[in-house]
Amino acid sequence: MKTIITAIAAAALLATAGAAAAQDAPAVANDATATPAGIPMDSAWRRAVYAQAHQHFQHPSWGWRHSERDYLFGMAVAQAEGLTVDPDVMFAAAFLHDWGGIEPFAVAGVDHAVRSVQLAEPFLKEAGFPMEKFPAVRAAILGHMYDKEPGGPEAIAIHDADALDFLGALGAARLLAATGDRPDYDQALGRIERFAADIPPRLKTDAARRMAEPRVAAMTEFLATVRSETPDGARP
Repeated sequence: MKTIITAIAAAALLATAGAAAAQDAPAVANDATATPAGIPMDSAWRRAVYAQAHQHFQHPSWGWRHSERDYLFGMAVAQAEGLTVDPDVMFAAAFLHDWGGIEPFAVAGVDHAVRSVQLAEPFLKEAGFPMEKFPAVRAAILGHMYDKEPGGPEAIAIHDADALDFLGALGAARLLAATGDRPDYDQALGRIERFAADIPPRLKTDAARRMAEPRVAAMTEFLATVRSETPDGARP
């Protein structure tokens, strides 16, 4: 429980700190071969994507840190499930899938995944990405949300990775941070409860379902503790 509360507190700090906090993150030099988390950075286009994410994807819930986790979770799911995935596709899709939902890139009335594809295609082409692989990147971006039906191994891995990052202490922290300037966190608590119930049945791989079990338990425990700490008749 202490770990969960610590994660929630960290999310609150991120929500108030905004872009200034994100800029404290370690940068990756132009000649670096891997990120601090061990993600290979062995091509110019990967370094360009990573730099773009660090510079522009500043959001406590949907920013570059979430993208980084999606890549790591996705590769872990693929390995555990026995999926053959292209690491280049995984990298591009993981780091660019939410681009279209982040200001100032979002467009009213356009689904954020569709907008992300619109932005990612010319950017990757200019960066030197092997564009024969872009159809798989497009499929992974368009299918990344938990309520979508992904097509292809990379899309399945990114779909389940993105869903896993909505669960557990990390997921609760993201959902609380996403409340932004709301006067309460009723919406976030409702989403924590709903996601804990709705997301696991939508996972596509046995590996992700196994990974989800302790995360759902953590969310359930957190909600129960919030209720137990709230005085009778009062609102959390």
